[in-house]
Amino acid sequence: MSDSDSGVASRVAGAGRERVERLVPSTPRGGPAVVGAVGIALFLITLLNFFRELRQFGFGWPQVAAVLLGAWLSAVIVYGAIYLQGTPYTPRQRWQVAAAALAGIGFVYFVMYFTVFVRPSVGLRLGGPTLQLLASAHAGAVAGYLIGLLYVKARRDAQQARQVGQQLEFMHSILRHDVLNSMTVVRARAEHLDQQLDGRHRESLDAIRNQTESVIDLSQRARATVDALAAEADVTPEPVDLSAILREEVATVRSTYDALSVTADLPDDVVVQADDMLSAVFGNLLSNAVQHNDADDRRIHVAARVGAESVVVRVRDNGPGVPDEEKDAVFEQGHSSSGGGFGLFFVRTMIDHYGGSIHIEDNQPRGSVFVVSLPRAEQDRTSPFAGAGV
Repeated sequence: MSDSDSGVASRVAGAGRERVERLVPSTPRGGPAVVGAVGIALFLITLLNFFRELRQFGFGWPQVAAVLLGAWLSAVIVYGAIYLQGTPYTPRQRWQVAAAALAGIGFVYFVMYFTVFVRPSVGLRLGGPTLQLLASAHAGAVAGYLIGLLYVKARRDAQQARQVGQQLEFMHSILRHDVLNSMTVVRARAEHLDQQLDGRHRESLDAIRNQTESVIDLSQRARATVDALAAEADVTPEPVDLSAILREEVATVRSTYDALSVTADLPDDVVVQADDMLSAVFGNLLSNAVQHNDADDRRIHVAARVGAESVVVRVRDNGPGVPDEEKDAVFEQGHSSSGGGFGLFFVRTMIDHYGGSIHIEDNQPRGSVFVVSLPRAEQDRTSPFAGAGV
């Protein structure tokens, strides 16, 4: 074949592929129709074989059992076609499922060729393989359909996960850039005012400055949080001073909210396995306890107890409490604490990464207790003074 002939052949083949690719997306019912046609065709062949055996051997229960089996398997395939039509998959993905069903039939027939049809070539009797052929075709179609469906579902879920991760990354980049720019301006203005205000206004200015630094720090740490929630980066726990973090977050809540009583019972020098996002975890828990508290005298109590292998932190409030049927649901994705933060989904996600656990108990006479268990760091377990209270 000359180069010109091969070039023409390549162009024809390319045009054929393009035509097929244009055709497939434009036929959304094509894949389910093929699967349904396979089921109907196998059922009709099963009926024809049933009537043929009636003429040859007369009526018998084995023939009835065979046709009922074939009809049931055909109905399963047709139902699969109807189910496939109702899925949110793209036309191409539906065609992939149909191709898998056909490939299942082809694979079974390929195997049967070497196990059944090769018999005459070695001088053995074929043995009437019609029933085996039909049963195998049904089984191959069902198996291929299921494999194709699972394959398409896995691919679609992976694609959606990538898209969510990309969208999350995009939104985080925009938010982080805008927040940092705005807070940098606020911080600069606060530093300018510091030189002009007298002592009466210094306290308010210090509060503004502290909150500005908190927002900037939170924005800078948000990158690690986005990676953790999007499963784009592994969280590697390391020794973290839990006592210092709890005291810092308790102090932040006291300075942020008015008409609030916050008490704490915290041991010194308790080290757990976590990372630098642990402060955001307890910051969210404390903010959640405040923001959902409808009592006239809002109270929060934070206590930590050190065990042999873990540290248990209890955050108590006197709010409305959490109903039993919602104690697990509040940690699911979609629930979030009002007024900002990452929500309880973030809290549980990070605690799970640390190898800990969190659950909710009822406080008496009113309110909730968020119970957090975190693994102690190895260096903390070996210290004879760890966990000693003040």
